[in-house]
Amino acid sequence: MLGIKTAISSFIKGHSDMYPYRRYMCKNNCIFIHIPKAAGTSVLHALSGSTVHIQRDHCSAFNFKSADKKRFEKSYKFAFVRDPVDRLQSVHRYLLSGGNGINNKRLSTLISTKLVNFEDFVFNYLDPMRLHTEVLFRPQFSFLCNEHYDVLVDFVGRYEQIDKDFEIIKSQLNLSGDLPKSNISKASSETRLDVKVVDRIKELYSKDFELFGY
Repeated sequence: MLGIKTAISSFIKGHSDMYPYRRYMCKNNCIFIHIPKAAGTSVLHALSGSTVHIQRDHCSAFNFKSADKKRFEKSYKFAFVRDPVDRLQSVHRYLLSGGNGINNKRLSTLISTKLVNFEDFVFNYLDPMRLHTEVLFRPQFSFLCNEHYDVLVDFVGRYEQIDKDFEIIKSQLNLSGDLPKSNISKASSETRLDVKVVDRIKELYSKDFELFGY
């Protein structure tokens, strides 16, 4: 029995894929905060060196710090943010197309049957409570900040200039190769949004606009 316990203990210590820290993080001594619909899958593929399926965890900086403060402090921490209006449109398109077909299946069905129009989705479904009950809707600051709204990561890149900003990540982590373009949603065919829709999104995601300069 002791031999089995020792073997299990050795396996756990040597196994680097321990939630929320993943093997690619240990390999690169980094923490990537994966905000949904901000090109995170492309970054994951670049960090892991593989374009096959990889676990997508949408953990906050607080989650990582709580799990292992020492590792959190010594790791290079980064994330990418996206214009909240553009990001929300991407989320809506993603759910219209079926989402991941697993844990957001019910929500995707609701969107695709009753809230196909983006304006209806913004005004008749989204509210401050729902922003925090579905990970896809969560404000970006909630992934990156503490209770004082201090950003807890070393670098925040922008989706809008991701190739340029990823060069900074490559330099920090000694990565090679270009950033793969993975899990990219189709461009929206919608016309320019009405100002009242944009204003509503600005109201819902006011802290994102304020902190990240959008």
